Amino acid sequence: MSRVPFLEFLLWLKPRGLDRLLDIIAPPAARQYNQFVYDSVTDRIALQREQATKPEEERRQDMFYFLAEARDSNTGALVYNEDDLRAESNMLIIAGSDTTATSFSGFFFYLTDDLTRYNKVVEEIQTTFHSLDDIIYGPKLQSCTYLRACVDEAMRLAPSGLSELPREILPGGLQIKGEFYPVGTIVGTAPWVNSRDTNVYADAETFCPERWILDGPGGVTKQDIARARAGFHPFLSGPGNCVGQNLAIAEILITVARTLYQLDVRRAPKSKLGGGSPELNWGKTDPNQLQLVDAYVSLRRGPEVQFRKRKLKF
Repeated sequence: MSRVPFLEFLLWLKPRGLDRLLDIIAPPAARQYNQFVYDSVTDRIALQREQATKPEEERRQDMFYFLAEARDSNTGALVYNEDDLRAESNMLIIAGSDTTATSFSGFFFYLTDDLTRYNKVVEEIQTTFHSLDDIIYGPKLQSCTYLRACVDEAMRLAPSGLSELPREILPGGLQIKGEFYPVGTIVGTAPWVNSRDTNVYADAETFCPERWILDGPGGVTKQDIARARAGFHPFLSGPGNCVGQNLAIAEILITVARTLYQLDVRRAPKSKLGGGSPELNWGKTDPNQLQLVDAYVSLRRGPEVQFRKRKLKF
């Protein structure tokens, strides 16, 4: 049974005028976005049909291609109709843009404020790859351990979702930290709080990629990394975790590596956009912390950075 009152009735109304009404009362930005998605998917459907007679290896095999070609294993019928494809495309655009944008903001906010670590990750990228086209998702990119550590540390300090996502206790109840919760209880943990747990992360407010890399002489043990990983769930965990997490990581690593391979990046001179400030409310005063606002996904302003084409290669 649905937990949303009148859900079936609302779904029945959608093609019978509700969608049109919602579009009329929606803010201009929302209407513009909806039109962008509609036009983009329309063009992509046209391309899919245009390439239908071409050999498979000559077609554009992006995510939409595989969605449009998905077939029921029993009947051979297409899984998604046109309305389904539009809905799936809308979800993929939203889920894969705001969240990764927050990760990029966090990465450049913290790295451009730390010249030593910035130079270290740039050197790793410059010495690992021989050309821009060489930067693809594969063994070479995965070997960039310091780059991945910087990305993980940025996602720890700037999670894409700040507050708890609710989970319902299943039949039989659940024991959590010594307390029993009966079936139907709604529980959750907040990524912002988890990522700053000083019992898990020493200097929790500090940008420290080294905490993710094994270094016996430096004092980072396997146990330290395992404890950090146990408290680190940027894509949530369990059966409700993000299905696109591998794609998101690939997107972030490729984009950052390609950016730093060909461009120098620095914080705009005198810019403090994104950081805390003494005149702001309690909890927002630290200039070294990217300020995020909880709106299901994280909202933020900044950082303000400048890019310049790189002249020299290591």
